[in-house]
Amino acid sequence: MVSVATSLSYSCRRPTGSTGLTDMISDTLKIVLLGLLAVCVRAREQLHQQAQVRPNVVLIIGDDLNDLPQRPNGKPFVPTLHMDRLASRGVSFTNAHTNDPLCAPSRSSMLFGLYPQTMGLYWFEDWRDNPILKSSVSLPRHLRDHGYSVYKTGKIYHAGQDDPIYEETGVQGNFGPWPWDGKSKNFMLPHPGQQYLLDADPDMPFQWEHCFGSLSNIPDWPRNEVKGIPGYRGWRLFGKPWKINPHGARDLLPDKMSSQWSQEIIAREHDTPFALLIGFVRTHTPLCVPQQYLDRFPLESIELPKVQVGDIEDCASVLTDLELYGFRRFNMLAKHEDRQLYQEWLQAYMACVSFVDDQVGALLDAIDRSPGENNTIVVLTSDHGFHLGEKQFLYKQSLWDGSTRIPLIIAGVKGMAQGKVCDRPISLIDVYPTLNDLCGLPIQPNSQSDGYALDGHSLRPLLMDLERGQWEGPEVAITALPGKDHMQHGKYEGTLYPHFSVRSKRWRYTLCSSGEEELYDYRVDPLEWRNLAHHPEHAAVKEALKAQLVTLRDGSDWKPLDQQKDWRACSEGITTKRAYRDFELEIELKPAVGQFARLVYPARVEGRRMVDSRRNVPATDAALFEGKGDGWSRYRIRVLGGRCQVWINGRLSSDAVSETNRCSGLIGLHCPGAQWQAGCIRNGRIRRLLTNPESDK
Repeated sequence: MVSVATSLSYSCRRPTGSTGLTDMISDTLKIVLLGLLAVCVRAREQLHQQAQVRPNVVLIIGDDLNDLPQRPNGKPFVPTLHMDRLASRGVSFTNAHTNDPLCAPSRSSMLFGLYPQTMGLYWFEDWRDNPILKSSVSLPRHLRDHGYSVYKTGKIYHAGQDDPIYEETGVQGNFGPWPWDGKSKNFMLPHPGQQYLLDADPDMPFQWEHCFGSLSNIPDWPRNEVKGIPGYRGWRLFGKPWKINPHGARDLLPDKMSSQWSQEIIAREHDTPFALLIGFVRTHTPLCVPQQYLDRFPLESIELPKVQVGDIEDCASVLTDLELYGFRRFNMLAKHEDRQLYQEWLQAYMACVSFVDDQVGALLDAIDRSPGENNTIVVLTSDHGFHLGEKQFLYKQSLWDGSTRIPLIIAGVKGMAQGKVCDRPISLIDVYPTLNDLCGLPIQPNSQSDGYALDGHSLRPLLMDLERGQWEGPEVAITALPGKDHMQHGKYEGTLYPHFSVRSKRWRYTLCSSGEEELYDYRVDPLEWRNLAHHPEHAAVKEALKAQLVTLRDGSDWKPLDQQKDWRACSEGITTKRAYRDFELEIELKPAVGQFARLVYPARVEGRRMVDSRRNVPATDAALFEGKGDGWSRYRIRVLGGRCQVWINGRLSSDAVSETNRCSGLIGLHCPGAQWQAGCIRNGRIRRLLTNPESDK
């Protein structure tokens, strides 16, 4: 400070021959400059003090990492010394669940704090095209907007759909290294030495996903002159050769790159609090790992997951169609009994868990050596679980514990409980509000944008006092599952009305869009082998859980339709008086016997003219609605942005998308003889989906 002030003093000296006015100006300038310098120094000191007071955040997100770190019964044992070390410093939530067991919707839901059913994103859609999320504030952006320096590396959002708000970024998420044929621009190719994996199902999609084993098994793609393939021996990563030699020396894997880059960020002296988001790509397939990690799990020592013959026979048919991707993947391995492929696949998955655990250990070591050693919150979780063969299923995308249950450990909060285990059902939706609370951020980040309140609740009361903490969240965790299989990966045509499941401490209740139900009692059936949904003695439990599911599924802000001035009854149904935009409507209609109901809704706009879409629905379709055959049909219409989706009796009827215009217009339900007053229309309700002025018309 003295040396700077002295240099300023010299620079402001009165030159020879200067006037008194010049002298006064010079002195004034010196005072101003010294004042500005003092302000800058104080601001820097305040920022530094703030960095010491407000906690740093390290958020670690695994990919397809299931509950193996929690030592679940009925599954292979994988020591996770470093995750255990983290758990000893905080609280491990052993009944934590994803809100959608697929990468894209799960990550978007967690990072925006909105349920899939709130944002209308259940599938592999880009969150940047979602009207609600485009007008909402993500967790990384919220941290940045309130004084945090935000860094990220690896896979955070799905498919690199990141928000460009980071101070610095590390490596991109990459599931490689990959085999290569010497020509293809597609870097996601299967291992040429493992084509036998597909013998049981040659039409299996996503062939690159099914490779596993040691990276020492170097791919050697044969030359094929007929197809113009030159061939190639070796691995490729980020478009360059990835090298490994017989003695084990190798180039770095993407997760190792992320770990090392993150350690450097953690080690810095930061002037502001920092948030570091780390997305490890393992245990996502292909499960190719260094041999040393496979050696930790000899094949003869692996205990296969417990499976009961006929387990899925009493399950919902829409969840147990053997053509679903997860069943096909299991059968692909199980049919090769002579090769122990199932055991080898399990070995590779377990090795990947161990590999990720080592990266977590390196990060914890870096934190322990860092300036923020005593002021860094660490959150470790995964986007969803992954079946290891339970229910003959080998994938995510189910509504059983194997797919929904995830690790979630929070440590480093000052004054928190340590080494505690919480079995209260919570979910990824609670991560955003928890960090808001712990970091002193505004609780509702969207108050100045679209007005959406976060769907989750802060876990702070449970972190600080597990026994007496008053948590405000629900008694169940809800998970949505799109009624569409992963392998249907062509042009997006709309997600079928999704299935939902809620998990309490003791029970799981599932309600499918078909009306089928499942109910499991974990006190006596932890492996979900017996569906109790149709057992009369459990009817009260089922109805109570169903009520909680419907409340969380449907959300709030619904208005009864018969109390809305914008709607009017007509001779053959109801219709709007004016155009609507960005809303969701639900109503039940009972067409007269032998008559058709006609649903009228906007599909697209041509110039200034609304082009209507009409759908005739016979009364017999009512039998599809939750198994009822009483003549009533349920309609659900969701109009948001340039998209209009219509479900009839729980099934998607149409999904009209406008590329250049936003859907808005008159909505109507028409049927001869169907009138509100005559008891042919009931349970109508509507809600706005966007509350900003632009959505009003």
